[in-house]
Amino acid sequence: MIPNRRLSQKSSFTTFLLIVAVSVILSFSGISINLTNNINAQAQEQQQVEQTQVNKLWETPANLKDPESVAYESKQQVLFVSNINGQPDQKDQNGFISKVSPSNGSIIELNWITTLNAPKGIAISNDNSILYVADITDLVQIDIDSGKIIKRFNAPGSSFLNDVVADNQGNIYVSDTDTNTIYKLDTNLGNNTSSSDIQAWLQNPQLNGPNGLHIDNNKNKLIVVSFGPLSKPGGGIEVIDMKNKTITSLGEQGTTSPFGGLDGIESDTSNTHYYVTDNPAGKVYVVNADETGYQTLVDLHTQGAADLGSIPGQSTIIIPLMQDNKLVAYKLVE
Repeated sequence: MIPNRRLSQKSSFTTFLLIVAVSVILSFSGISINLTNNINAQAQEQQQVEQTQVNKLWETPANLKDPESVAYESKQQVLFVSNINGQPDQKDQNGFISKVSPSNGSIIELNWITTLNAPKGIAISNDNSILYVADITDLVQIDIDSGKIIKRFNAPGSSFLNDVVADNQGNIYVSDTDTNTIYKLDTNLGNNTSSSDIQAWLQNPQLNGPNGLHIDNNKNKLIVVSFGPLSKPGGGIEVIDMKNKTITSLGEQGTTSPFGGLDGIESDTSNTHYYVTDNPAGKVYVVNADETGYQTLVDLHTQGAADLGSIPGQSTIIIPLMQDNKLVAYKLVE
């Protein structure tokens, strides 16, 4: 009986060791599979960013004056360009709006709208009838067909209005980089709209010098690229829930999303990728909207990459080069 008991114990012990060994092998296999899957996933994410490349299409003559923002108007098939033409915070009436051909970059009309101060961000109304321009402390409303200024909306407490964007209801949002504020103009009031109807919509230090604006209407999110303090550029990308106004950062700054003196933002038609300019670095980044990574799309080798525009459906981005007094256009190739 004793020998049989020992044999039974040995068999049990051997079986136990075998089970442990198999478990360890399976465990390491699982780790290996997980590691492999993670590596593959990261490679796919990186590859997704790297697939976007650019071909240069054209550049304008260097006849613009500190061009800051550009927007495409599909009805007239024209690019509108804001020209600061002086100091960005000086009310000198030297600023103007130009019209540029989107097909070859020729300047159609250099001084289309004049007597502005230091115009920066611009946006076009959803019906293509109105051009909105951020001009230091005013949001300027311009009738596109007549080429005349209709109204000036003074934003209370503002000091450095920067970018402009419209939502799908036609409301206008304007960033103030100096006061960490987003203003809102409710255009649904029609002809009753007055200067008092542009009000601070959100003010929060987390905005960190809000500059470029983009609205993802499908997700009801306002995407903000931040310049940081004007005296010391350095900001990331913030995402605002437009319903409850909560703010979250997009990815990890400097790792999965860019950090710098960020200026303008555009997106592809699916809001999968954002195209973001870094003004002092002179670069355009392509950023995954799902927070998985970013990379340099274009190194312009010059400072002053400002508020870029895009031509929907043509995979084209247009970047104002403030210090070079011109625009440059690139075709996105994926």
